[in-house]
Amino acid sequence: MDYRSLLNEKQYEAVSTSSQYVRVVAGAGSGKTRVLTYRIAYLISEMGVRPNQILAITFTNKAAGEMADRAAKLVDEVLGYTPRLNISTFHAFCSRFLRMEAGAINFPTSFTIYDEDDRGKLLKNIGVELGYKKGDSFIKEASQYIGRNKTKGLYPEDITIKYERFPNEKKCLEFYKLYEQRKNDMLAMDFDDLMLRTIQILEGSDDIRRKWAGKFDHVLVDEFQDTNDVQYKLMKLLMRVDTCLYVVGDPDQTIYTWRGANQDIMLGLERAHENVETIVLNENYRSTKKILDAANHLIAHNKKRIPKDLFTSASDGDPILSSCQPKGEDEATWVASKIAQISRENRNEYGEPIFNNIVVLYRASYLTRPFESAFKDRQIPYKIYGGVRFYERMEVKDLLAYFNLMLNPKDNIAFERIINVPRRNIGDTSVDRIREEANQAGLSEYEYLCRIGEYMEVTNIPTRVIKKAAEFIAIVEDTKIKLAEKLEVYSEVLKKFVDEIGYMDYLREDEDPDEDRIKNVNALFDDINNFIDKNPNAEFQEYLQNVALLSSQDDISGGNFVSLMTIHIAKGLEFDNVFIIGMNQDVFPSMRSLDDNGRDGAEEERRLAYVAITRARKRLFCSCNESYSYITDSKQTPSQFFKEAEISLPRTSYYSTSSVWRSSGYGNQSSYGGSKPRPGSSYFGDGNAPDPFEKPKPKPAPVTTATNGITDWKVGDMVEHGKFGKGKVIEIISDKIIRINFDNEGIKTLLGSHPMLNRIKSEGGDA
Repeated sequence: MDYRSLLNEKQYEAVSTSSQYVRVVAGAGSGKTRVLTYRIAYLISEMGVRPNQILAITFTNKAAGEMADRAAKLVDEVLGYTPRLNISTFHAFCSRFLRMEAGAINFPTSFTIYDEDDRGKLLKNIGVELGYKKGDSFIKEASQYIGRNKTKGLYPEDITIKYERFPNEKKCLEFYKLYEQRKNDMLAMDFDDLMLRTIQILEGSDDIRRKWAGKFDHVLVDEFQDTNDVQYKLMKLLMRVDTCLYVVGDPDQTIYTWRGANQDIMLGLERAHENVETIVLNENYRSTKKILDAANHLIAHNKKRIPKDLFTSASDGDPILSSCQPKGEDEATWVASKIAQISRENRNEYGEPIFNNIVVLYRASYLTRPFESAFKDRQIPYKIYGGVRFYERMEVKDLLAYFNLMLNPKDNIAFERIINVPRRNIGDTSVDRIREEANQAGLSEYEYLCRIGEYMEVTNIPTRVIKKAAEFIAIVEDTKIKLAEKLEVYSEVLKKFVDEIGYMDYLREDEDPDEDRIKNVNALFDDINNFIDKNPNAEFQEYLQNVALLSSQDDISGGNFVSLMTIHIAKGLEFDNVFIIGMNQDVFPSMRSLDDNGRDGAEEERRLAYVAITRARKRLFCSCNESYSYITDSKQTPSQFFKEAEISLPRTSYYSTSSVWRSSGYGNQSSYGGSKPRPGSSYFGDGNAPDPFEKPKPKPAPVTTATNGITDWKVGDMVEHGKFGKGKVIEIISDKIIRINFDNEGIKTLLGSHPMLNRIKSEGGDA
């Protein structure tokens, strides 16, 4: 393979280096996956490394699958056959490790992996056990406490409280202890446990550590900027003194510090290892020059980074289009009109409009409401990602709970989910009794019902419940035997089980039958069959493990629709047309992030904007609106990121009287995507205009109704109300709503047209 002809100069340098420690700083769109896959092929073909001596780690199953496919094709070219490659996520690697080594901590190989939903149910059950209601705020507080400590790698036994740093810390620790105890009793692990238990085993057994560290001569890590302290500790445990470490990432795309990502690991790698070679990839193969210019201008405001400027040999491309509309609905209409225009210009061979090259990105999910309405009005097909994923849908979760219970009869969370699904007239009171008596007997709830004959003299469970449970258990146990016999493919055995328990009839007979729920069940079995096709020798528990480890991005599939997703979900993806909506100060950047984390928060928000901009291949659209925000309790203003990225807001007829337009002094220019305009030019008005991103003062808003005959409220107007008395207008919230500070009643928010409201003195003179 002629690597030089297939790679640019910097890519070839990164692929062919012989250094033991290598840090590849790969800018957005610079071909980092290409470099990683070619590096694997180069190690095998040119450096004589055996495929099984290479471990490659990335952060999503989707990325791992794509890397494995591409690497396999390259290696097949070199070797003439496709070897097994060790390419996976951290969690998938740890899950595989624990299936082999969990005995070292007295866990069976059939342990259950709890997702967020399962974890939440267990936490609520523990809360009830401790005397709280399921919705009590303390349960959420305890959950957050557990998450924070697991991110730090701390179990309850690692925590000592000399004095409480916050109220309820000792109670939270007790809750954490009980959570771990109950979870361990059920032979379950949550996502954090997968890595923490792997580390526990590696640290606790020199033999096991030597065995696993001896497997890999080369450790490669993708998206290294998102590595947290626990993951880095795991990596070091898998390395010997002569192991080669090769990391690829972009500190400018570190957007997960809120869940533990530590960019200092990548930025300071040379402090942890001697003779680290750093190679910067900054030639972009994705975006146009105008898009890259905006990204470079923006990220240059960050201090905590490895300096680099993305460049491209591609054309300048279209200007970046931007808009600031009066209201969120107007912003949504502007976006929908642009999407409609794009779809008219891009059609398939049948003349149908193409939408699958368009994405709408946002900082917070609540922003989508007006956009969904606008898309429906224009019949623009769309799909929102990051909502209820396929494997989290109720009917899919029901069946997965059944399947998990077959493999792990100690899984109380799975049992409680399905004991009355389909309905068996086993209500909450009966479940509470089963839980209580099972705890007293030292058994799981399913095991207790299996052995209920031994406890008939003391049980308070009604006979009808015992009878229904026995029928359910008989079907489960019979299915377990059939699965063990392996006479039929397990998907068929499970399909028959679903029919036998009456689940499909239960969906069909629902008061409001939903065809999608039935289709989802069928899709689940299609998914199982696809897994069997790809992994004919894999056990059924491996399928369940694979499902449990899927992330939000892994659920993204193709289709002719506009994709709507948060910027966090979009990381690693790219589209021809990218719309970044809701670019208002305190929304993006997030007010909470700025308040909680100061400069670090501002830098992370800027990195998030950088990621959003660099998703675009051909066209970029940025929008905001000037409506009143109940989150910030003020009029909205454009994000500082417009100014930092040197993206202008164009003048429209609306802005001739708009506070945003008047305060900015923006000139009558089209959307701006080029060099920064000179002070004194039309872009800056008279050259002495105030900061365009400063919060504007309240502006007059026309009243559309004539109930009280007033159509021109102003801040400062003196008023009299039939009930609240005299007061003064302090804010114009919208066309119809004003805020008044009454002398005796305090601040009230009213309709400006209210018939009991009269103006007694105008801000400019007598009424």
